[in-house]
Amino acid sequence: MNPFKTILYTSIILLSGNAIFAQQGEQSINNQNQLPPSLIQNTIAYSNSQKGSIENANNYNMLSIADTILVQQNGIAYPPATRDYRRLSYDTAMYVGATVIAFGVLYVMPESVTNWDKEAMKENGITYKWKQNVKAGPVWDDDDWVLNWVTHPYSGGVYYMTARSSGFNMFESFLYSAFMSTFFWEYGIEAFAEIPSKQDLIITPVLGSVVGEGFFYAKKSILRHDKKVLNSKVLGYTSLFLIDPFNTILDGFGYKDQRTTQLSVAPVGFDKGANKAIWGLNFNMQF
Repeated sequence: MNPFKTILYTSIILLSGNAIFAQQGEQSINNQNQLPPSLIQNTIAYSNSQKGSIENANNYNMLSIADTILVQQNGIAYPPATRDYRRLSYDTAMYVGATVIAFGVLYVMPESVTNWDKEAMKENGITYKWKQNVKAGPVWDDDDWVLNWVTHPYSGGVYYMTARSSGFNMFESFLYSAFMSTFFWEYGIEAFAEIPSKQDLIITPVLGSVVGEGFFYAKKSILRHDKKVLNSKVLGYTSLFLIDPFNTILDGFGYKDQRTTQLSVAPVGFDKGANKAIWGLNFNMQF
């Protein structure tokens, strides 16, 4: 078997296995997200003038309602609550650098794998070939089925995850995948070597978005399991990198969202003499 195909098959099998195991663990996480006993026993005291009684006042703790929600979520904020355009712009810039490398890798591969006419590229120049290819396309290509039905859906899934993990919804992430696969790759980088493909224009964003949404749920499950797959952080980080490489790299370098502030009304204490809760403003700033 072609070594290139062997590597692809192995990668896809690993991806599928990791995603399946991650999603199988999703059902068990509901029981794990319960508050610890020490917090379950604590209740927020409140004042009720009509009943004239306060229950469990001595069990009051300083956790606000918003804080309790954070505890229930184990401190993991995924996906982001708002669209993070800064993260998406960083990811897109990383695509440019990574694509230059990918173009070089594809260029050194055999023409039987890529169907690139390297001689024409050398004789007439890369720009001339790009103009010819753009004018001639799109066409139905004769690429190997692995490229059309494995690598392109996977690439579309990675495009999709780039936006999805930046706080964008399903439709917006699909649009980003379609934009990147069409203008950035098919009519951009790849057009320097071959005519744009009709199959790729459809398969990459459409099937890729389906694959990407599967990646999205798999990533949520992996994060909820402390970034572990099969109780292994090596498999966990490997899976995160394969299904969402650029966001995983950003997070690895310590990327943080821009600071956010939250202002809410919450009980801040209890007055036993007046037999009522003391309410105040709870201000929270996160960097």
